[in-house]
Amino acid sequence: MNISSAYLMLIIAALLWSLGGLFIKLVDLSPIIIAGIRSLGAAVVFIFYIKKPKWYWGKYFIGGILFYSSMVILYVVSIRLTTAANAIFLQFTAPLWVVIFGYFILKETVSKFDILAMLFIFLGMGLFFIDDLTFYGFWGNIMALVSGICFALVTVLIRKEKDYAFEIVLFGNLITALICFPFILEGFGGSSKLDLLIIFALGVFQLGIPYLLYTKALKYVKAIDAILTGMIEPVLNPIWVFLFIGEVIGEWAFIGGLMVLIGSLGRAYFKQKIEAKIL
Repeated sequence: MNISSAYLMLIIAALLWSLGGLFIKLVDLSPIIIAGIRSLGAAVVFIFYIKKPKWYWGKYFIGGILFYSSMVILYVVSIRLTTAANAIFLQFTAPLWVVIFGYFILKETVSKFDILAMLFIFLGMGLFFIDDLTFYGFWGNIMALVSGICFALVTVLIRKEKDYAFEIVLFGNLITALICFPFILEGFGGSSKLDLLIIFALGVFQLGIPYLLYTKALKYVKAIDAILTGMIEPVLNPIWVFLFIGEVIGEWAFIGGLMVLIGSLGRAYFKQKIEAKIL
């Protein structure tokens, strides 16, 4: 697989991730139940893909599994304790942490071009959420920030453990589903079977398949390249909600979202052109 194909996978993964907000708004389930059932659906995708998963007693492998599960659960809980805008914005500070962890764990460095692109993207993110960011929900904000750190670590450790990358995501989803299982049982009787089916399908198509693509791409691109390309996800999410449900997007949010899309996709385009020439 070439660099262009890897970037295309990352863009498709981000597009699929961005559908989450639209479908989650259509169901009446608690966030913990949603997290558990989504992870169960995602685990099914990876079981079918891997067929015979392997366990590996390596610190990066086990760390990747635990950080993946923590990322999913902390993010879901943070949304209940702070605003959705705060949670999304703080989780997507992940590129900053990827720069740090990528340097120490992978020995990957960033260029001046990467730094400029990050500044442009973060400015766009700030404008996108400027009307909704608050100081409300201290612990929720902390959890969202830690979720972003976990997202960065998952990205770096998947790249580090290339031979066991798919197993990291598989077991991360299985542990998440197991942790959430008591809540799923408790709410099963009072939940609509259609809602449960929608979220399971969401786990397959919005979590499992995109993480499969993301994991594949990480074998060919740097951690910072993967996570910055994925930055289109948080701005596409409310765009789908606007198009299909009618929630209005503010003027600053529109400008900020456009900046994030230009920064993420433009950077991906030029990076793959540069790296294709080098190779």
